[in-house]
Amino acid sequence: MANDWRAHVKKTMAEMKAKAKDGKVMLKDVLKAAGKTYKKVGKSLTSSKSKKARKTKKHRKKKGSKKRKH
Repeated sequence: MANDWRAHVKKTMAEMKAKAKDGKVMLKDVLKAAGKTYKKVGKSLTSSKSKKARKTKKHRKKKGSKKRKH
C-alpha cells in the first residue's frame, strides 16, 4: 500500500494528464500542484523516528591519562 503523499501525487497526475492537450505532463509540474493541495492527516510513523532526541556524550577519561606521581 502506498503512503498518502504518493497516492495524492498519482491522483494529481491523472487529473493533469486528462486536462493536458497531448496527455503528457512533467513530473515537476505535478509535484508543484500536488504540494499546493496536499494536507497532512495525523502523525506518520517515519516522522517520529527521524526526530529522535540526541543524547549528549559524557566526557570519559582516557586510559593512561592519569598524572603519574614521581
